[in-house]
Amino acid sequence: MRNAIVVGERLYLRPIEKSDAKSMARGAALEQDRMIERIRLPHSAIAAEAWIDKLYASQPPQDISLAACLRENDRRIGDMTLFEIDYVNRTAETGSWIDSAEDRSRGYGTEAKLLLLEYAFDHLGLHALMSYVWEPNARSAAALLKQGYKPAGRYRFEDVRDGEYRDALLFDVLRDDWLAARAAYRRSR
Repeated sequence: MRNAIVVGERLYLRPIEKSDAKSMARGAALEQDRMIERIRLPHSAIAAEAWIDKLYASQPPQDISLAACLRENDRRIGDMTLFEIDYVNRTAETGSWIDSAEDRSRGYGTEAKLLLLEYAFDHLGLHALMSYVWEPNARSAAALLKQGYKPAGRYRFEDVRDGEYRDALLFDVLRDDWLAARAAYRRSR
């Protein structure tokens, strides 16, 4: 495990590095599921490198993105991100991405997100996290519920796809919710 920050049963999280840019771009380019994201950036390795540079430009960082890697071979399978970290009010938005369809539906996303929540709550001392999904993305909404998030509302007519307005579903999670979800996940393993 290289530069591991948080370690789980099968995965670990480490800081994203410029060397990840090529696999990030490949994952975005090969994505077939239109329900996952409305806009996937970066789309090229050059754009990914620029985005990674920007992550580390301000201190403390406003966003922290961590690579989710398999413990068995250090292969990066996706990214877990804290966006718009408010260090005073101890809040942030979370986002996650698993690159390959072959790595989805294997529990990696849930394990990686629970590791991100551990980092946010136990290492950064954050109090509350939020996430949202585009309404047709039922798989991501179900994953958030499994990770301890609770429904918190919706943004009406948040985006347009194929000429139709869609809502975004908002979720939030507190440390106690995450602890309960983590315990349930561990019992199910």
